[in-house]
Amino acid sequence: MASIHYEPKLVAILSISFFFSCIFVSSTGLVAALDPALLVSEGNALIESGWWSDNSSYSYLSSNPCMDWPGIVCDRAGSITEISPPPESLKVGNKFGKMNFSCFPNLVRLDLANRDLIGSIPQISTPPQLRYLNLSSNNLQGALPGEIGNMKNLESLDVSYNRLNGPIPLEIGDLKNLESLDVSYNRLNGPIPPTVGGSAKLRSLIFRQNKINGSIPLEIGNLKNLETLDVSYNRLNGPIPPTVGGSAKLRSLIFRQNKINGSIPLEIGNLKNLEFLDLSSNVIAELEKFGRIISEFKQYQWFNSSYNEQFEKLDISRPFQQSNHWINFSYNEQFEKLDISRPF
Repeated sequence: MASIHYEPKLVAILSISFFFSCIFVSSTGLVAALDPALLVSEGNALIESGWWSDNSSYSYLSSNPCMDWPGIVCDRAGSITEISPPPESLKVGNKFGKMNFSCFPNLVRLDLANRDLIGSIPQISTPPQLRYLNLSSNNLQGALPGEIGNMKNLESLDVSYNRLNGPIPLEIGDLKNLESLDVSYNRLNGPIPPTVGGSAKLRSLIFRQNKINGSIPLEIGNLKNLETLDVSYNRLNGPIPPTVGGSAKLRSLIFRQNKINGSIPLEIGNLKNLEFLDLSSNVIAELEKFGRIISEFKQYQWFNSSYNEQFEKLDISRPFQQSNHWINFSYNEQFEKLDISRPF
C-alpha cells in the first residue's frame, strides 16, 4: 500500500539521457512540487513504464499513485519521493529503461533490489539529489557508468550481486556525500580508483568478490570516517599501504584471498577501534613487529592470517588487553617462530 509522508522531502532529479525532460521548474529555479502538471506527469510515467500496468494483479490501481500503488511513497503535496515496488509480486525485468525518471523531481529513494532487472544500467545525464539507490541482486550487465558521479547527494549505492564488468569509474570520487558503497559479487576489473579517497564521508566500502587488480591506493587513508573495508576475493597485489592507519574509525578490515605481499604496516596499530582483521590467503611474509601492536588493541576480537605461504614469524609476547580474541595461524607453510612467552 502506498503511503504519504507528512514531512518535506529533499528535491531530487534523476534523468535518463534518452528520454525527454519532465522537470517542472518555477521562476525561482526551484522545482514546483505543487504544480498539477507535475503530479500528472509522475502518474503518466508510472503507467508508461509498464511496471504495474502490464501486470494483471494490479488492474485495480487508480489514477492517483499515492492512494493505492504498492511501492510508491509520496510527500504531503502528493509528489512521489520513493519508488520501491514489492519484489515478491512485481518483477521489472527488461522494463527498467522504460521508466522516465526525470519525471520525478522529488524522488529521494529508488529501491529495485531483486526485481529481475536485465540489461545495462541506463546512462544518467542530469545530476540529481537522489540519496538512496539500490540495484542489488539482479542480472545487470555492462559497466558501472561514470555518470553515476553526477548524483551529488547520493548517500548509499548498492549494485552488489549483479554481472557488472569493466573498471570502477573514477567519478565515484565525486560523490562527496556517499556513506556506503557496495559493488561486491560482480565481475569488475581494473584497479581501485585513487579518486575514492575523495568520498570523505564513506563509512562502508565493499569490493568483495570481483576481479579487481593492482595495488590498494594510498588515498584510502583519506577516508577518516571509514568503519568497514572489504577487498576480499580479488586480485590485488603489492603491500598494504601505511596510510590505512589514517582511517582511525575502522572496525573491520578484510584483505582475504588476494596476492597482497610484503610486511604489514605498523601504522595499523593506529586503528584502536579495530575488531576484525583478516589477512588470510595472501603472500604476507613478516608480522613479527605487528604482533606486538595487535596485543594492545582494546576492541580487537578476530585475527586471521592463515594460508600465507611466505609467513614466517610472529611476536605476540605482550599480553592482550582482553581475553575474547580469536587468532588463526593455520596453513602457513613457512611459519617458523611464534613467541607467546607472556600469556594472553
